[in-house]
Amino acid sequence: MTAESSGADAPGGTGLWPRPGQTDLTGVLLAPEKRPAVEIEAREWGLVLTARNIPHVLRRQGAGWRLYVPQAWAAAALAEIRAYADERAARPLLDPGAEPIRPAVWQEVLAIVGLLTAVFGLLLGEVRPFGWSVPWREIGAGDTAAMLAGQWWRAVTALSLHADPAHLMGNAACGALFLSLLCRETGVGLGFALCLAAGGCGNVAKALIQGPGIHFLGASTAVFGALGALGAARLISRRPKVPVGRSATAGAVLMLLAMLGAGSEESGAVDLAGHLFGFTAGVLLGLAAGWGVDRRGRPGPAAQTALGLFALALLLAAWGLAIRGWPGR
Repeated sequence: MTAESSGADAPGGTGLWPRPGQTDLTGVLLAPEKRPAVEIEAREWGLVLTARNIPHVLRRQGAGWRLYVPQAWAAAALAEIRAYADERAARPLLDPGAEPIRPAVWQEVLAIVGLLTAVFGLLLGEVRPFGWSVPWREIGAGDTAAMLAGQWWRAVTALSLHADPAHLMGNAACGALFLSLLCRETGVGLGFALCLAAGGCGNVAKALIQGPGIHFLGASTAVFGALGALGAARLISRRPKVPVGRSATAGAVLMLLAMLGAGSEESGAVDLAGHLFGFTAGVLLGLAAGWGVDRRGRPGPAAQTALGLFALALLLAAWGLAIRGWPGR
């Protein structure tokens, strides 16, 4: 039996309540507080007891509510409500006011992208490490024939070479935008690792699918990889989604920026195939990373640092192999 009533039988607010054979559980459930329950509390108790087929009555008292059950059911009712409360306490809900769901990391991302842009800018000129005159493009630019012959490091080194300053700045601007959004989902270290991995895998796919005779350079493959990873991570996330209208508009704007700002490759044309391969690799990596983050949480600070250092070590190792294989070293 379930009932709900309102009003008062007497000026005191409770009047004939509790009825003979019934007991008021409100004070016991809210002890040591001496107050009636708010409506959401009372209705929650009522739902628990209804689910267990325990008869009860919810009765309004002034601005509050009270819960009455037959005395014979009092112990069972208390046990069920307390068990529900314990189970709920074991699964705390996120408090949006206490900690942002997606903390802003744009300052860190901008700092790292700015540093990388400065380093990549040096590769546009004739930098002479340890007195060597290194032909950066010759040994590091993308060349599918050389990659198929065994120089797979070009899949990574090509990401740090650009045709001219405009090409570099276009990639840097789009990369900073996409990475800021991606790193909010995954963390900074994991975000940059996903970006580099997607760019490298995209360039490997270019060599395997398009075959020899393709030359390329630029970070746009990695930029599109970051975009793909971002979309995949948000797609698989169980957290609140961005409204469809806003997400569709934002996606269209981001894609337009990428197409216009990713810059030209060595041939002077936008490398659509490279963008597609990078985006696809980013989606696959983003699905895996997003699944892990959604269920286990983002990696902690130590793991983020390790992932970021791993990405940097991979880039340096690729250039080390490139210089090692350069006959004029």
